[in-house]
Amino acid sequence: MEARELLASRKEPLEDRINRLRDKGVAVNGVRYNYNFAQISAATGVSRSAISMFANGHMRIKPDQERRLEEWVSTIEAQAESVAMASEAQEPEGTEEAPRAFKREIELYQTREFKEALGLLEWTREKRKMCVVIGHPGIGKTTIVREFAKRVQGVHLIVCRSTMRMRDLLDTIADSLGIAAGGSNDERVRRIQRELAAREDTMLIFDEADHLYNGWDVKKFELLRQLWDETSTPIVLVGPPRLEEILTHGSGRSNLSQLYRRKYEIKLTGIKPDEVREILAQYDVEPHAAAELALIATDARHGGMGNFIEIFGMCLEAAAGETVTPEILAGARCYKLQG
Repeated sequence: MEARELLASRKEPLEDRINRLRDKGVAVNGVRYNYNFAQISAATGVSRSAISMFANGHMRIKPDQERRLEEWVSTIEAQAESVAMASEAQEPEGTEEAPRAFKREIELYQTREFKEALGLLEWTREKRKMCVVIGHPGIGKTTIVREFAKRVQGVHLIVCRSTMRMRDLLDTIADSLGIAAGGSNDERVRRIQRELAAREDTMLIFDEADHLYNGWDVKKFELLRQLWDETSTPIVLVGPPRLEEILTHGSGRSNLSQLYRRKYEIKLTGIKPDEVREILAQYDVEPHAAAELALIATDARHGGMGNFIEIFGMCLEAAAGETVTPEILAGARCYKLQG
């Protein structure tokens, strides 16, 4: 399809656009790609039979299935449209068209959510609040807090471990602040409190904070609440949805209601399809591969951007400066599954 035809097709119903991709396909750099229902099913996770019934007007599908199909079809159309518009542009006579320079390496992608989260962390620091950052594994929580700690002085990033006892946590905080640890736990707490009360530019971020919960004991969380209450030091807890469950319900023996009502929350939902398309447009990627990569990046419950960066990084390495094809992507996904 030419650029004008692609633009016109955007106004058609989704089922007609799916049939168009199957029957007419899209032309990219002189090669025509047609997508049958089996390929669309593999790319979107919607069953082949459901796609067939929907495309032929015999059945409505669930909203989530329709959303996935819409995102995939839009990605294919956008990639093909971009190439078509570039090829239709006329250069002045006597000048040679400069080859397009594609990026070849993974970089830090500053999505809208990334920038918003950095702003909210800065607000937490300025207002000296207690905050919780929640998101599925791979969605970018650690990337965000590490970048914030790099940019802002006085931010101490502490990675929690499941093996941490109370004394280990206190020693880790003391070590991060650069003060000597020693004595009883109570003496350690008072020393840390004095140090934090004397500092106005300090912020504590606890990544993987769900590891501070061992199944029933919430004392480590109560310690952090106490530090915030008595020193007004901004504190951020970072973790998966399980952390929200812990902070909401605590345990049968005790609860975290005092902490829960004091904190405010940043919930990360993941990168949006249009942002993935903008990223992939900067690389030499075939439309079918781009559509599958977009689905990987936006699947927040199954690795999200973490998966995308790992798989796409392998694709770029395998492509060695050439086009990332569906075959290269399939190889990278297979290698990751084996790893």
